[in-house]
Amino acid sequence: MKIALILVFFMLISLVTLFSIGRQTLFERQLIFWLAGWLIFFSSYWISYKNVFRRPYFGLVLAIVIILLVGVFFLPSHFRSGLNRGFGSFQPSEFGRIGLLLILSVFLAKFSSKLNQDRYLLLSFILVLPLILLILLEPDFGTALIYFLTWFFSVIGFMSKKQFFRWGLILILIFIIGWFFVFKPYQKERVLTLFSSNKDVLGSGYNLRQLKITIGSAGIFGRGLGGGTEARLGFLPSSQTDFILDSFVEEWGLVGFVFFLFLVFLFLRTIYVESRFVADPLAKSFAFLLVVQFGLRFVLMTAVDVGLFPIMGVPVPFLSYGGSYLISDFILLAIWRSFQTA
Repeated sequence: MKIALILVFFMLISLVTLFSIGRQTLFERQLIFWLAGWLIFFSSYWISYKNVFRRPYFGLVLAIVIILLVGVFFLPSHFRSGLNRGFGSFQPSEFGRIGLLLILSVFLAKFSSKLNQDRYLLLSFILVLPLILLILLEPDFGTALIYFLTWFFSVIGFMSKKQFFRWGLILILIFIIGWFFVFKPYQKERVLTLFSSNKDVLGSGYNLRQLKITIGSAGIFGRGLGGGTEARLGFLPSSQTDFILDSFVEEWGLVGFVFFLFLVFLFLRTIYVESRFVADPLAKSFAFLLVVQFGLRFVLMTAVDVGLFPIMGVPVPFLSYGGSYLISDFILLAIWRSFQTA
């Protein structure tokens, strides 16, 4: 099974990197998260996860309720994205992606041929808007952007040229309004720092400068296992989460980075190829959205980690430390696998 073998390589990269940069406790926790993920993945042979499509709106409503419960009742002083409790933190926005893909896949399976009509295009956006707004309230701009882009790239192929131009202008207008009236100062600073990282090297430009130093010091073959100084000694912030790819590249160099990109390509291609032979339009829509969603996260976070995109607090799929995103990803893969084994 190709997808399982690819996931094994991702797991090894993640766990070895966490261990080599001295995050022993996080290594042990992540190992448990991976074991739980594998259990969910292989359960698709006995559990028909495709039954969740019978009540797709339930998944969306459940995702909204979870985010509200965590944000309003557990964290009344400040609506934010995580609930910290001992062993780790629970990130409801990560599980919200399951509801997002369920509702979009059902919509595309039924109305994709009608998306060249503005009312259906608008309806598809209205369906995902509640999730996006709730995540913006947390605030979690990075995850909200992933949600929005997942919707956008899932419908863009069905738009007419006039629609693409018209909606493009609308989105540009929304961005301009958001820049002046919605974006917080630190969010603007992240964007501006991308073009002038030397402006405030001890402040807003510190993270960007350190990740560039980390990558620049790696060379072709890297510093070797356990030889990375930027990540291991704490100079690289979030070396186990947002910038774990930089931690990996520091030790394994350009060769390691190319190998990671090859794994990403193989992962996305495997989902696409194995889904071509499924006749169910619902399964095809879900597989398509899975490729879009994982592709966006891989591309954006790789761009962030090489300094080509503003920093956003989103984990690198299958690499970063964290249980919420990893378990939700395995649930999505189990749903996809359930269709393949049907």
